[in-house]
Amino acid sequence: MLKKYLSSSIGKKQIVALTGLAMVLFLLAHLAGNLLIFKGADAYNAYAAALKEFGALLWVARLGLIAMFFIHFVFIFLLVKQNRQARGVQYSEPLHANTRSLSTKLMPVSGTILLAYIITHLMDFTFTHSNIANATVCGDYLGLYGLVVNHFSNPFGSLWYVIAMFAVGFHLTHAVQSVAQTFGWNNSKYTPFIKKTSVVVGIGIAAGFAAVPIYVFFLACGTSSCTLG
Repeated sequence: MLKKYLSSSIGKKQIVALTGLAMVLFLLAHLAGNLLIFKGADAYNAYAAALKEFGALLWVARLGLIAMFFIHFVFIFLLVKQNRQARGVQYSEPLHANTRSLSTKLMPVSGTILLAYIITHLMDFTFTHSNIANATVCGDYLGLYGLVVNHFSNPFGSLWYVIAMFAVGFHLTHAVQSVAQTFGWNNSKYTPFIKKTSVVVGIGIAAGFAAVPIYVFFLACGTSSCTLG
């Protein structure tokens, strides 16, 4: 029965929707922690220290998130493959070209950017530990806070992060609408509200995350850079 469910189109769509929803919930929790950077080094490093106290459970959560992303990606690939096989031929013009939203049209692009971003983000902040060389700001060692400040003081580091957050916004806008459609919540009464909610969620989360590199870059690279610590 499970095999039949996973091989069906609706089964795949629901798996994509549920894994996507799980990642959205993670993003909300992660955003709450990231915004502590506006309170300074003590608050941000205290948040990081609190996470480390979870020990092995933290890595279970991280691996679970990676698994969610992998499952999400695999089932999207299987859906695309199944749809193409069902059509038999490629259309010279895309179906429903005039009714597809911009976020829907950009899903392949935003998804690819997100995949690249996750890899670089893990390398920059998860697998790289703060030390005197990479986390010293204005002569003071500031731990993870200093690592983040130094990384986003680099224009390329900040620009890449902001671009990735735009991709997050587009992806989430489509994802919220897709979840609603997959579980049959779309109708004349709820669809307008769902569409507006999807835009608010996408813009809100993207803007929240993008605010961190923008804040660091313009303040840390200014004359008042040493006030960040």
